[in-house]
Amino acid sequence: MIGNNSAFDALVSSLGEPEATALRAWLRGRAGDQDGGWDPLTFLRDRERTSRPLARPVDDDPNAIRRIGVIGGGTAGYLTALALKARRPWLDVTVVESSSIPVIGVGESTVQSIVPFLHHYVGIDPVELYRRVQPTWKLGIRFDWGPDPAGFMAPFDWSANSVGMLGSLATQGNINAFTLQSLLMAADRTPVYRVDDRLVSLMPYLPFSYHLDNQPLVAFLTDLARGRGIGYVDAKIADVVLRGDEWVDHLRADDGRRLDFDFYVDCTGFRSMLLGTAMRTPFHSYADSLVNDSAVIGNVGHGGLLKPYTTASTMNAGWCWTIPTVPSDHLGYVYCSAAISDERAAEELAGRFPGVTAPEFVRFRTGRHARAWRGNVMAIGNSYAFVEPLQSSSLLMITLMVMMLTQTLPASWDDAGTRTAFNMSIAKKWDALRWFIAVHYRYNTRLDTPYWRDARANVEVSGIEPLVEAYVEGAPLQLRDAYTRGAVRAAVRTFYDLQAYDCVLAGQKLPARMMPMAEDVETWRERKRAADSLVTRALPQHEALAAYHEHPSLHKELIDGADSWTGPRQPIRLV
Repeated sequence: MIGNNSAFDALVSSLGEPEATALRAWLRGRAGDQDGGWDPLTFLRDRERTSRPLARPVDDDPNAIRRIGVIGGGTAGYLTALALKARRPWLDVTVVESSSIPVIGVGESTVQSIVPFLHHYVGIDPVELYRRVQPTWKLGIRFDWGPDPAGFMAPFDWSANSVGMLGSLATQGNINAFTLQSLLMAADRTPVYRVDDRLVSLMPYLPFSYHLDNQPLVAFLTDLARGRGIGYVDAKIADVVLRGDEWVDHLRADDGRRLDFDFYVDCTGFRSMLLGTAMRTPFHSYADSLVNDSAVIGNVGHGGLLKPYTTASTMNAGWCWTIPTVPSDHLGYVYCSAAISDERAAEELAGRFPGVTAPEFVRFRTGRHARAWRGNVMAIGNSYAFVEPLQSSSLLMITLMVMMLTQTLPASWDDAGTRTAFNMSIAKKWDALRWFIAVHYRYNTRLDTPYWRDARANVEVSGIEPLVEAYVEGAPLQLRDAYTRGAVRAAVRTFYDLQAYDCVLAGQKLPARMMPMAEDVETWRERKRAADSLVTRALPQHEALAAYHEHPSLHKELIDGADSWTGPRQPIRLV
């Protein structure tokens, strides 16, 4: 248990009484309003594990899959190539990309599964990642959303409910004190502590993710791929030559070169050159739920304040992300081009964030193709599907599809029977993500502009309506009886579990009948005081990151510790 950790005991003892007694009782006792207790050391424990080694191709098999062409670089392409090489080292993996196509320099906001994926699944040294890419830590998303001027926190420990959502609502009228991480976010603090001459980190016990600057990330992944024996072809694809409707025979570069592979991974982004353009796979739009199709991006100084969260701010015709990286905050105003012009969007961004750099514009469409895997082609990333970055889902869905591909790719075309199940499974996950994002628009009452009035009236949420109805009848859903929770899960496909919808709907203050508290308010206040004692002593992020740079042993404790949530024996929890 956490109380047996001598460094943590030193931290607790340094708080003095009665805070130390309250903190020990809180960590070992019931977790606020939830069913059962909260143990920081057993936060994330379950994932499906591979039960047998991945099959290797037989030497004399003419239908063996040995040569993999990853068409397109960027984050999707290089993570695909690195994961395939790490998990199936016998494969001949080649990235085909054009050096004439630039990498978009935006911040990447991720979810917690990226940490074990990078460091265990792909095998990236954390010290090297921190040196080359300079990631910052993210404890969740702060939404400037809904009627409360303070907005609401969507922390990664939302499933813990460790302080208590009902008590937070009862005492302060919002959910921003319902977990330890939400309190840390509100205070701009990170759970790393200086106790006398010792450093104590609770990062191994609380899930977090990375903020990443895309350009240095891709440069780092590119160098890593070269060092691991992944091939590279600098070429611009001019033609995709098909053999029938379900098979790519070869590719033709614009300089005439012929490129042949046994399997093709389409990572060409929104162009979707293989799956979409060449194979003409039908596209299912999400535009009736997710109307935004544009973004204007830029950077602005942060004066050294590295906030431990992504911010999502409501704007007149959409919303804006703020992603803190070491050099600056990365901004992106995501909007609907039918509701506001590019020029007006850039002006609104500059007015909201004085000093932002010159605007750059990005166009996108939301939706997915009918199938991700056709014949000898699989699309990963934007070439298959895209929603928008409101819940930091881009790298999550890339890593999910990469892991599914790595685990299910057959050794031979004589054994290729998982495509139908793969396609149905990943399509349902993307559809569930669509509905989850949609509730952020349908129930956001922060502004009364024409865009937001239209969103509240017309955003399509039919795929999630049974869950919303159940929430209105009794919230939070995670505190309802087991039969009701089971019925809701059976009625709709949720992207995250019920606590995610509790957080987003309660944060937006959707009117609902709240479940009664199972304890008196003073008990809740004692637990919050215990959590506050940890928040008060926590370091700001720039100091905590400096401590990790100075003491590499902290990385080892975090990434390789047996009791760490991201340790090698722990799960990679995706969705």
